[in-house]
Amino acid sequence: MLRKMLLAAVLFPLALTAGVAIAADHAESPGADADPAGDLADVFLFISPENPKRLVGSITFGGRPLPRSRTDIVYCDPKLIYVLNIGRANAAGTFTNTPAIKVVARFGKSDTGRCGVQLENVPGAGGTFSGATEVVLTSSTGLRAFAGMRNDPFFFDAEGYNGMIAAFATPPPAGGYVVSSFGLGSRARRDSFANRNITAVVFEMDLDVVAPLSGGSRPKIQAWATTARRAN
Repeated sequence: MLRKMLLAAVLFPLALTAGVAIAADHAESPGADADPAGDLADVFLFISPENPKRLVGSITFGGRPLPRSRTDIVYCDPKLIYVLNIGRANAAGTFTNTPAIKVVARFGKSDTGRCGVQLENVPGAGGTFSGATEVVLTSSTGLRAFAGMRNDPFFFDAEGYNGMIAAFATPPPAGGYVVSSFGLGSRARRDSFANRNITAVVFEMDLDVVAPLSGGSRPKIQAWATTARRAN
C-alpha cells in the first residue's frame, strides 16, 4: 500500500490558520514518479469566502514542477483511495493523532470511459454523493464538491532549491554561503509550480460538524491525507 501523510493544524476560535506540513511530495522520489496518481502533494483547509459556516477541504496530487514535463491529464485510478483525516484536540488541547472524521474520495470510469468521483462521509453532506469530474457536484444538503484539473496552488522555487542542494556537494565559497549563492533573492519571485497542472479534490464541509461549538469556542483540529492502493 502506498501511504503518504500531510499535516495541517487549524486553530479555533479566532480564525482558521494553516499550520506546517510535515511532508509534501511533488514527484520528488522514485516511488512517487512510478505512481503519480498516488503521489499526494498538499492538503488545504480554509473557511469558505462565501459562507463562514462552511469549511473547504482540498487534496491535491499528481503535479510536477519545472523543469519536469507538465501534467495535462486528470488522474482517474479506480484502485486508489484518497482519505482526508480530521482529528480534534482533547480537553487538554492536545492531539491523539486519531481521526474523528475520515472523508473518502474514490475515482472510477463509466462504460463510455468518462471519469467520475465518489465522496463518502463529507461532514454535513447527508450521505455519499458522486458525479463526473470537471463539474461542480452538490450533495443532498447543498454542499458542493469538485474533482479535476486545476493550476497547482503550491508556491516553491524548485530551481533555487536544487541549486542549493547541488552547491552543498562542493566546498563552500570564501566567506560562506549567502542567499545570492543559489540564485535566491536576486531576481523576481520564481515559482516552479506556476501554470503547472495538478489533480484536485475539493469539497465543502459543515463547520459545526467538523468542529462543534462548545462554550462559545471551537476545538483545535488537525488534518492529514493518505492514499492507499488496492493490491488487485
